[in-house]
Amino acid sequence: MFLTVQHSDHEADDRLMTIAVLVLGMHRSGTSSTAGTLVLLGGRAPRHLMPPSADNEKGFWESTVVADLNDSILAAGGSDWRDWRKFDPGKIDLAAADALRARAKAVLAEEFGHARFPIIKAPRMCRLMPFWAPVFEEAKWAVRALLPIRSPLEVGWSLNFRDGMGTSYGCLLWLRHVLEAEVETRGMARAVLSWPHFLDDRRGALARVGKQLGLTWPSWCESALEEIDEFVTADLRHQKAEGDDLHEHPAISDLVRETYEAMLELVQDPANGCVLRRIDDLRARFESAAAVFDHPMRELEEKVRCIQSQAAAERSEFARQLADAKSESDAHAERILEAIAHVADRFAETSRVSKRNRFRGSLKVWSKKAIPSPVNPKDLEVIRNSVFFDAEFYLETNPDVNAARVDPALHYLLHGGAEGRDPGPYFSTKAYFNRRPDAAEAGENALLHLTKHVRKRERRSAIR
Repeated sequence: MFLTVQHSDHEADDRLMTIAVLVLGMHRSGTSSTAGTLVLLGGRAPRHLMPPSADNEKGFWESTVVADLNDSILAAGGSDWRDWRKFDPGKIDLAAADALRARAKAVLAEEFGHARFPIIKAPRMCRLMPFWAPVFEEAKWAVRALLPIRSPLEVGWSLNFRDGMGTSYGCLLWLRHVLEAEVETRGMARAVLSWPHFLDDRRGALARVGKQLGLTWPSWCESALEEIDEFVTADLRHQKAEGDDLHEHPAISDLVRETYEAMLELVQDPANGCVLRRIDDLRARFESAAAVFDHPMRELEEKVRCIQSQAAAERSEFARQLADAKSESDAHAERILEAIAHVADRFAETSRVSKRNRFRGSLKVWSKKAIPSPVNPKDLEVIRNSVFFDAEFYLETNPDVNAARVDPALHYLLHGGAEGRDPGPYFSTKAYFNRRPDAAEAGENALLHLTKHVRKRERRSAIR
C-alpha cells in the first residue's frame, strides 16, 4: 500500500519527498502508544527500537540511536532531558555543531533508509527542533508534527513513579516541552492529539489527525484498526487525574493549567489564531518567570550536586571503614581463637595422663578395635589430645555413639565433625565452619583444621 498525501500547490513536490511524522510530546504523555499506532497504520518504525520495559510493556517505539544523539546534542549545549530551561543551540561549539548535524543526517539514513513514511517519536526533540529543522530540510524530508497532550498532573505522577521526580518539577518540565513543541511546529502541517480522548475514541481521533496532517493512512483497513484496538487500551493510563485536581493540586500552577486548557482547544483547530495568541502570552509569562528564577535555581542545583557528591564520597568512605573494621574484627577474632588453641595445646600435654586414667576402662575397649585404614593415627591423636575434645561430654551428648561403644575421638574424626557435632562444651563445629568456610568446603575436620592452622602459624613465627 502507498502513502497518499493531500497537497496544495505549494506542496506539490511533497510527492517526491519522504513524508515523516514527528511525534512530539512530553515524556509519559502517550507518545509511545501514539507512535506504535502510526506504525500499525503503515508508518515505518526505526531499525533500532528501545526494548519494552516494566513501565512500558508494549514498547517505546523510539529509536535508541536517535535518543542517544539527542542526549549528545543536549549535553553539547550544557543541558539534559531533565532540564526545564529553553535549550540554546548557540551554546554548542561550531565544530561540534557541524559534527552533530552530520551525525544527525547519517542517523536518519541508518534508521529509516529510503522509507516513504518514517515515524519519529522523540520527546527530547520537543526542545531540539531548532537543531533538527534544518537537518530535515537538508535531507529533503517533508515533516508533519503530531503533538500528543496529556494532563500535566498525570505526567507529573508518572514521572514521580518511574524516576522519583517531584510532581511539581514534572509539571514544570511538561510546560517547557509543550510550549517548545507548539511554537516550533507552527507553519507546518500538524495535529494536536488529546491522549485520553484517543484512548476512548481511537478511530475518530485518527481520522481527524490524518485530515489535519493531509495524509491518508497507508494501512487504514478494518484488520489494522482491530489490531490498534487491541494495542491501545484504557489500562495504558496508569495515573488518572480528575477535573478538579487541576484546580486544587498544589503542583499545578495557573500557568500550567491555562497552557493545558489552551492546548486542548487546538485539538479541533491547531491553527486557531485566538488560542495561539493566548499561548504566546503564556509563553512570555513563562520566560519572564524563568529569567527571574533561572540563576537562583542554578545556584540551588549546584549546591544540591555538591551535597550529593559529598554524600556519595562519605558513603564510600563509610563503606571502606566498615570493611576495614570487619576485616580487623575478623583478624582479631582469629588471633583470639589461635591464642586459645595455643594455650589449649599446651594444657593438653599436662592433662593427657589424667584424661586417659579417667576413661581407662573405655580406652581398653576402644583400643582393642582396629583403627580403620583410611584414618591417619596422628590425626586421631590430635583429636584425642586436644583440650577442646571431651570424651565424656561427647558420649553424653551423643547417646548413639555411647550405645555403639565407639571410640568418641574416632567417631568425631570420621563422622561427628562432618555431621556438625561438637567435640566438647567449649568448641562449636558449626560456628568454626561459619568462620572458616574454606575448611568446610574442603571437607576437613574442624578441630583438626584449627590445630594444624595454629601450628603452621607457630612455625612461621619461629622462622621469622
